[in-house]
Amino acid sequence: MQRVANPEMIVLARQSRGRSQGELAQDLGISQGLISKVEHGAKAPTTALVNQLSVYLCYPTSFFYRPEHVRGTDSICFHHRKRSSMPVKLLVTTEGQMYVTQLQMKSLLEDLEIVATNQFITLDPDDYDSSPLTVAQMLRRLWKIPRGPISDLVQVIEGAGGVVVFRSFGTSKLDGMSCWPKNSPPLFFINADIPVDRARLTLAHELGHLVMHTHAPASDPEAEANDFALEFLAPGAEIAPDLRQLRIAQLPGLKAHWRISMSAIVMAAKKSGLLPENRIRSLFVQLTQYGYRTSEPFPLPLESPRVLRQAVHVHLREHRYSVEQLAALVDLQPDEFRTLYLPTEQSTRLRVLSTPSDR
Repeated sequence: MQRVANPEMIVLARQSRGRSQGELAQDLGISQGLISKVEHGAKAPTTALVNQLSVYLCYPTSFFYRPEHVRGTDSICFHHRKRSSMPVKLLVTTEGQMYVTQLQMKSLLEDLEIVATNQFITLDPDDYDSSPLTVAQMLRRLWKIPRGPISDLVQVIEGAGGVVVFRSFGTSKLDGMSCWPKNSPPLFFINADIPVDRARLTLAHELGHLVMHTHAPASDPEAEANDFALEFLAPGAEIAPDLRQLRIAQLPGLKAHWRISMSAIVMAAKKSGLLPENRIRSLFVQLTQYGYRTSEPFPLPLESPRVLRQAVHVHLREHRYSVEQLAALVDLQPDEFRTLYLPTEQSTRLRVLSTPSDR
């Protein structure tokens, strides 16, 4: 029996490369109606069309025959943290890239086990006084996080069985996305081009979504996730002594200690009620005057994901896959696989090419 390409994979390939149906049809010299019928499963694509799509969209033909249902029942929770001015097309493209990464994660981890010290669970805010703050405190206790700041949030999330991926989104208007596929680890897809303090708040925000909103709807999920994130990173009762006499000159030191942005520290002071409203307004005005609301100084140290990097290492070193074989396993072309999953190897080759003896 002849294989039939999966319409969902065709849609995903197109969207992840930032192409509309019209653009695809024009560039391939076919009708948009044909593309629409193929993507809706009304017409099976020919082998020749699949080969055209493979070349044009830069995915191996095997990608288009994957059997998964990408959205809906196979991904029980999907969230994103974005600006209201985020272009819809760019959001669709980045969402597609996250779902492609989800499939790659599934293939890379299929024969491996994440050794986690904690586990992801769902906590309904209704069971905790309808308070995201109480949920954040409970999760810190369940995960045995010590009092005080969290030094490496990426390590905490991956230590509970999650997977964190940093990728360039090509925009500053989208901070991150998350999804929790069935029978797979939670995936946090974070913009690699945003500052570390913003990335940490985004990670905590997405963590709040997956913990609180996977099964429990909320009237204002974004506000709940924001409250959860700040409480998880800087518990109100613990940061309070640092806020009572807060001055602008103290913010850099507190940022380094709590590993959250200076704006987030002022927001924590506002939520605490420890300072009068005019003092809060003054602090925000000073942050704006210094230009810190758009670009903060005193960057925090980077936090590096490990799970997928270690999975690739195991496959290459212990399972003796070649790069080409591993790229085929995750349905990528070898060059793109190297760019996404072997960046150290790539930069090492570049350093070698630029040595004085080679000039």
